[in-house]
Amino acid sequence: MLKHIQSQLRVIHALALREIQSQQAGLAYGFGWVFFDAFLGVAALMIMKFAIRGFSRPGVPPFTFLVSGLVPWMMFSATYHAPANAVSKGQKLLLLPVITELDLMLASALRIFLVYTILFVILAVLAAIGDGIGPPRFPLGVALLFFNMSLMGIAFGIVLLTLNRLYSPAAKFTGFFLRFMMILSGVIFSLTMFPPTIWPYLLWNPLLHVEELLRVYWFNNYQTPGVSAFYVAESLLVMIFFGLLLERYLRRRLRP
Repeated sequence: MLKHIQSQLRVIHALALREIQSQQAGLAYGFGWVFFDAFLGVAALMIMKFAIRGFSRPGVPPFTFLVSGLVPWMMFSATYHAPANAVSKGQKLLLLPVITELDLMLASALRIFLVYTILFVILAVLAAIGDGIGPPRFPLGVALLFFNMSLMGIAFGIVLLTLNRLYSPAAKFTGFFLRFMMILSGVIFSLTMFPPTIWPYLLWNPLLHVEELLRVYWFNNYQTPGVSAFYVAESLLVMIFFGLLLERYLRRRLRP
């Protein structure tokens, strides 16, 4: 069993390197453009937020508030698209007996995680300098929640891949629903900016817990009622369980 796991990890590592080398390979500086694209996405959302007044909570550093919400969300958004894209682009690789669809998905998610981790660290340092604040008060908690966002993204992406293969029009409905998720997940609006009467319904969303806890662990004066690290852990385990279960179903029944 241990040898099999080590073998699959080597496969994922090789596939992740292949992903990195193939990104923007036709352009000068190649993979560097991936960081530039991600940076432009963050910059566009920052401009949108500052163009509309009243988004930020009083007393909270504005640039760091944005970075702590936008970069994890953008990583989640890119990661939940990874399973479908990876499987679509890697059809020829699936002819090799050692490579499975899950290997392709995890390799693509690993590449996205590395890109946004570097982007997160750089922008967090620049935002802290701009806001004149120190480092996060609980760096380990911030790092674990950031990694949790990646795991949630890959698990959610596998669920969406299954729905889309079982019922093709599902992509239209899920795409419409996910357009509102950024607003309801604490990315640019914190929980306390919403009316208290809808808090119990919003708190069903585990992404909202992650975003708010990131800021609780980051800022000394940031408090949000109702968020729970235990709920985040429970949600992650449930999503991973169903994601892996559905991946096995796809591998046995729906593999093209």
